[in-house]
Amino acid sequence: MNSKIVLTLCLMLVAASAIPQLPAGAGWAANPWIPQWQPCSTVGASCSDCTTKSICTPIGGITKACSDPTLPYCNLGECSATPAAECAQGPQAPAAVA
Repeated sequence: MNSKIVLTLCLMLVAASAIPQLPAGAGWAANPWIPQWQPCSTVGASCSDCTTKSICTPIGGITKACSDPTLPYCNLGECSATPAAECAQGPQAPAAVA
């Protein structure tokens, strides 16, 4: 019985230490796992940037990163394996002068 209690306490300690600690005074809003609310003007989904999508509702919107490794890009308001046209452009090679 005592070994079960010790094992349970050890597991709880390991689980608690695996949760990242926020800086003092950061509050729940600084947690990267919690999507952030933002004001929106139109209802629907859109891309904030090449890897972040925004989902807008009548009461506000949520910005969420495309964190799935198989769908890392935001394309037409959805996380996608294919980048949007403006995100697919890599560094351009200089044109050859004849």
